Amino acid sequence: MKRELISVGLAATALSLLLSLPIAMATPPDRPSFQVTSETEPNNTFSEADDFTESATGQVTNTPIEETVDYFRTDTTPDRKYQASLTIASPQDLRLRMVLFNGQEQQVEVSDASSTSVELSWTAKSSSHYFRIQAVTVSTSTVKTADYRLDVFETAEPTDTPTPTSTSTPTSTPEPQDWDAYEPNNSFGEAYTLDVATSVTLTDLNFYPYENQAVEDEDWFAFYTKSGATYQATTGNLRNVDTRLDIYDRGNNALEVEDQGVGFVSDAEWQASYTGYYYIRVTNEVDTSGSEDTYDLVVEETEPGPTATPGPTATAPTPRARADDCEPNGDFDHACVLPVNEAQTFNFVPVYDDGPDNDFYKVWVKPGLHFRCETSDLATGVDPNMIVFTGPSWDDAIGGNDDIAPCNYNSRFHYYATYSGWLYLLLGTGDRTPSDVLNSGYTLICEKSTEPFSVTGTPAPMATRDASGKLPTAEPTATPTSAGSPVATPTPGSQELSIRPLTTPTPPATPASRFVPISLLVYYDANGDGQPGAGEGITGISAQAYEVATNELLAQDFTDAEGRLEFTVSAQGPVRVSIPFLGFSHLVSGAEASVQVRVPPHSFSGGAP
Repeated sequence: MKRELISVGLAATALSLLLSLPIAMATPPDRPSFQVTSETEPNNTFSEADDFTESATGQVTNTPIEETVDYFRTDTTPDRKYQASLTIASPQDLRLRMVLFNGQEQQVEVSDASSTSVELSWTAKSSSHYFRIQAVTVSTSTVKTADYRLDVFETAEPTDTPTPTSTSTPTSTPEPQDWDAYEPNNSFGEAYTLDVATSVTLTDLNFYPYENQAVEDEDWFAFYTKSGATYQATTGNLRNVDTRLDIYDRGNNALEVEDQGVGFVSDAEWQASYTGYYYIRVTNEVDTSGSEDTYDLVVEETEPGPTATPGPTATAPTPRARADDCEPNGDFDHACVLPVNEAQTFNFVPVYDDGPDNDFYKVWVKPGLHFRCETSDLATGVDPNMIVFTGPSWDDAIGGNDDIAPCNYNSRFHYYATYSGWLYLLLGTGDRTPSDVLNSGYTLICEKSTEPFSVTGTPAPMATRDASGKLPTAEPTATPTSAGSPVATPTPGSQELSIRPLTTPTPPATPASRFVPISLLVYYDANGDGQPGAGEGITGISAQAYEVATNELLAQDFTDAEGRLEFTVSAQGPVRVSIPFLGFSHLVSGAEASVQVRVPPHSFSGGAP
């Protein structure tokens, strides 16, 4: 949180400096000043583009994904020449790129990437043009911000040119293009996840290096399969490329599959030995990297898996028939949008198989508002775990909740928003899949408020200050006497008042606090030997320690480069160590604890909490 506040402060300073910077191009003498238009969010698509005349200012960040781009639209006169300049101020050296589109939303020009300034020149062919200002680096864990100013003006009046007498039509030069829409997908870990389907077709793929990197490009895709079924991947419509196909399992092991393609095309077939994702790697066998050198890819199920022999009783309905309306929402890209303050009912019925179902959701948040997301109405045997992310990446996990309280299996999370964008939620059951998965319903609601929520979920009342600005002070309340029973007054001659000391009950002793040292190691057992090895520690995993009796947060930190974390907490009773990212919880009742958390090989592929 402190880092975010510092970033915002730097961005505000950068914006004030940016508005005072001289424009990096010559201002026409007949235009002494610019009409500056400030961006209005959301302006993340063509339909949301902000209209401007001469100048526009805005801000982008490298996360969340919705804040990495801004769109603007301006009117132009066909056949006139224009120049656009983007002046950038970024304390963290976030590089920006300017992409120009014509009025039909077709790409025209792409600028270089820079953290200071870039320019574009072009001749208008339509009456309007769009600009997309985008951050180049969007996958780092460090939050980066850039303020910018976009200026556009005509550079010269059109020159009357005699109409050519030649009857031949000049060939138009192809407009420059960028890398394909599925980048970056240059490795097993960056594979683009295809929609769950029996057949997927991708067109206009290329081997243009992502971000103009001086490396050979290769394309990776992840395709969901069913155990026992046969699948085929083929390339076609090749243009100046010679493709090669390789198939990998979820452990990044290459299958012994021969490329059966004739000529330059590729054709690979394999049978799935498990239900889950297989990975397709496409490489180019010739020396070319032009964005106009393209190919198509088709992946399809050619033979379904074996059908189970029906028993004497009727077959139960398939899980897919009872999956909720948000399915498939098993990853960040397919997260289901949640409207605020509206409860909806979902379930953990998987789309295709009987394995665990992960449900991703996203809710739009804005700075200064409090949000509370909570499950309720759990079906019998349902025990969900909630993990919360500030962006569409596992690296953006900020915490989570398993059980609201002992014997209450619902999950609840409070969040104070510091940005405008999507807040992502993952609901899953991990290895606690309900025995009756077809009846695994739950209700989910995300509420917002300008005031903090109380522990019970209702916004806590705000104390009202008096005219002097002071908070009210609690006054002692007199104990009333019962009506009609005045206090008796002693009369002369009456019995003297007898006083005897009463023993004051001793309150139960509060257990003395004790210091509990806790050592934690989180490692990815890549070689499957069950022991932590060199280089297997997982860095940046958030862990918390809670007082079991009060659920009070005692400590919170992240694992180091070796996957280790040590802290000492002061507690009166048992301590619970929690790792929300892994759905891990451990009870510490002794004087100290040394905990090793093993992540088995390939367990990240499903993303189960």
